[in-house]
Amino acid sequence: MKLIIAIYAAAAALLLPANIQAQVDDTKRYDMAQRENNRSFSPLPGRRQSGLLPASSFAGVPQDISGKGVKVWSLQECIDYANEHNLDVKMRQAGIDRQEVVLNTARNRRLPDLSANASHSFSFGRSASGYDNTYQDRNSRSTQWSAATSVPVFTGFQINNEIAVAKLDLQAVAAELEKAKEDMEITVTTSYLQILYYREMLEIAGKQAGLSREQLERIKKMYDNGRASEAQIYEVEAQLANDELSVVQAASDLQMAILNLTQLLELPTPEGFDVEEPADDVSFILVRKPDIIFETALTTRASVRAEEFRLKSREKNIDLARGAYYPTLSFGAGYGNNYYAINGFDNTSFSEQLKNNRNEYFGLTLRIPLFDRFVTRNNVRSAKLNMYLQELQLENTKKSLYKEIQQAYYNAVTSGEKYKSSEAAYKSAEKAFGYMQEKLNNGRATMYEYNDSKTGMTRALSNRTQAKYDFILRKRILEFYERQ
Repeated sequence: MKLIIAIYAAAAALLLPANIQAQVDDTKRYDMAQRENNRSFSPLPGRRQSGLLPASSFAGVPQDISGKGVKVWSLQECIDYANEHNLDVKMRQAGIDRQEVVLNTARNRRLPDLSANASHSFSFGRSASGYDNTYQDRNSRSTQWSAATSVPVFTGFQINNEIAVAKLDLQAVAAELEKAKEDMEITVTTSYLQILYYREMLEIAGKQAGLSREQLERIKKMYDNGRASEAQIYEVEAQLANDELSVVQAASDLQMAILNLTQLLELPTPEGFDVEEPADDVSFILVRKPDIIFETALTTRASVRAEEFRLKSREKNIDLARGAYYPTLSFGAGYGNNYYAINGFDNTSFSEQLKNNRNEYFGLTLRIPLFDRFVTRNNVRSAKLNMYLQELQLENTKKSLYKEIQQAYYNAVTSGEKYKSSEAAYKSAEKAFGYMQEKLNNGRATMYEYNDSKTGMTRALSNRTQAKYDFILRKRILEFYERQ
């Protein structure tokens, strides 16, 4: 479900004409456009020259101002770099390291333990005599030390099951890391396509501003020849100001898209960052149907594998809980010694006491569970319920995957049809604008008709660009599910 939400958010990002930051800056851009519009151009003597910005001010992508040059990134380079440096992916990797520690701990339970103790004490005042059992005032000192070890012989298969659970959990965490990388691939691809989309929108806005600039020059000449009025000049200047405002908007959208991708890659700055323009090859062929793609995805998607490993782990947890019903057997051995001395008496030497006071032991310890207040029974019940819940979780994951594939397929089909329709609409609008331009040059059309035709062509071109990158994104998502 998280992936399908991410897909919809990605598509919505491409469909929106501007991002949130651009909306915040709208007021500032509008004020700037108003100031530029007030400094309008007029061919009349004595009038001030236009303050409208030249086309070169908006051409191309944002330039690197650091003097270190621009690095052009391909899509695969962005994906690989994000998988290596993104903090979310690193956190998943740390989860694998932690689970490996858990597995190592479970394996080490088979090893014997070993402990040693030592103490030294002093006694003052009245104490019982070891000779005649009377109380006397005396000072004494004593030293004790010991070492012990134990080895589990049989634990009701709990150690084996604990190791098996840890292995399965490690595989599940590794699959979750792969899922995080898959999600990162979708996110990076979306951000990458956003840059290409906004770059093309900037080019479109720049071309429209160029057309308005050419039209302004044409109207100037017509005015000089008495074929145009001053009002027509004002109309073209207003249109040019709006077009340049669109250029500013598109440039800001492009800069924000670049910033979003560089932040996703954990780069320190967006300066000097650019993306590679892929081959413009939009294929509308969707070979495989959703059911066939789903069968492949069941064996390749990390989200499904992770839940399957979790289910096997829950099954082993039942055996682990049942192990408490069995008796346990352990082997133990130890060594101890001590030294004792009383002030004022002729004490046995230290070395002699070490020979006489030593103590060694070894033996087996059997523990048979008889009644544990139903703790083991309830633990087994809880383990079975956890397994049932995991079965439901696995089934839910599969159903969500099937829904995502279905939606990805039909979204790709729909966006492909929209792209074809928008392509045809743009070609028609382009031809209509060409005819309208000729009519205007011949004095058979008004500026209102010209601007209306130009706006229609711009809208058709923007719709085509939007549909194009929406289809590319949908098709890449579908290919992501088809991947072997």
